[in-house]
Amino acid sequence: MHASHVTHSTEHGHSPLWRVFWLYGVIPSNLLWIGVLWLMTHGGAPGATLGLLAFLLPYTAWIVWAVWQAAPHAKDQRYGVLARALTVAWAINTVLMVFFLGLPMLR
Repeated sequence: MHASHVTHSTEHGHSPLWRVFWLYGVIPSNLLWIGVLWLMTHGGAPGATLGLLAFLLPYTAWIVWAVWQAAPHAKDQRYGVLARALTVAWAINTVLMVFFLGLPMLR
């Protein structure tokens, strides 16, 4: 990555797409889902599981917004399109998973 790309990616408050996608999106999202899985398989308190599931919804909305903002600043625009598509697919999956895992806990 050369210096002008770094400057372009970070000017006006935009983080580079790779950072938003991987460091703010993929890795934390997977860690959160590992937490949900652990709570559900180890008899964690339903309130804690529901809390984590509820947190995933606004967090996921924020990630979609952040990737959408960072995508136009990718060095290769194909990465921006791919990141947006993958993030939207992940968000749809998250909403469905939160609904189907959380609903039985509300009874």
